[in-house]
Amino acid sequence: MAWTEFSPPEGAPPREGNEKMTMGDQKRAVQRQFGRQAGAYARSISHRRDADLDLLITHLQATPRDRVLDVATGTGFTAFALRPHVRAVVGVDLTRGMLEEARRLAPPGKGLTWVVGDAEALPFADGAFSIVTCRRAPHHFPHVERGVGEMVRTLAPGGRLGIVDQVPPEEAPGHDLMEALEGVRDASHVRALRASRWQALLRESGIVLTFMQVVERRQTLEAWLELAGADGARRRAVAEMLSGAPRQAREQIGYAETPEPSFLKRWIVLVGRK
Repeated sequence: MAWTEFSPPEGAPPREGNEKMTMGDQKRAVQRQFGRQAGAYARSISHRRDADLDLLITHLQATPRDRVLDVATGTGFTAFALRPHVRAVVGVDLTRGMLEEARRLAPPGKGLTWVVGDAEALPFADGAFSIVTCRRAPHHFPHVERGVGEMVRTLAPGGRLGIVDQVPPEEAPGHDLMEALEGVRDASHVRALRASRWQALLRESGIVLTFMQVVERRQTLEAWLELAGADGARRRAVAEMLSGAPRQAREQIGYAETPEPSFLKRWIVLVGRK
């Protein structure tokens, strides 16, 4: 294996979500992956409540006047967290199975609406929402710039945009290792942006950044693989990639063998105004 290129080992399962696929193929890969794993995401404690969500809610400064769009809402946890603070929340997701879980988990009461839709072609009017959020999803978008453009389009002037997504290390070889691992582990992974690219993208999209923080927590390899429903072939490929990686790359992702294999999962929290 030519490890300097961070290629999956020979015999590793094909990666569904990558730059060689058409956009339609990639979106179908996302629907398959999240339709299959909707129940696991519904049970995920980290998705239900974690430091990144707490920071997002705090810095959005939502009010009872706000109408919120939660893009790629998944099983609805961001929508649930925002609902007590605002007038209404609309959750949109490409995968019907995820929205079915969101409906099942939704707290009693009004103010939550679920819509099947594409983050890169949102079915809403320009400026329809005073807050737009997207948590832990942009790395699945075939064209993240297009998705951010749609979020900004549907955001009213002066409205707040809140985005959370995983970020790899800024520098190689850790950046390349983390992206290679994500692509083998998760068939729907496309590309996680560096923190520096996120700042530039929001600036290019007309958003004035008011808050940014990278949060991290230690993630066991087993829990990470289990959430994606990784089969034996994908698990073996991940183990082989880690064992063959340069020490510097493993250090940059915070990889540790004991007490059980784990690494540092990093999330960037961004809030800004249009």
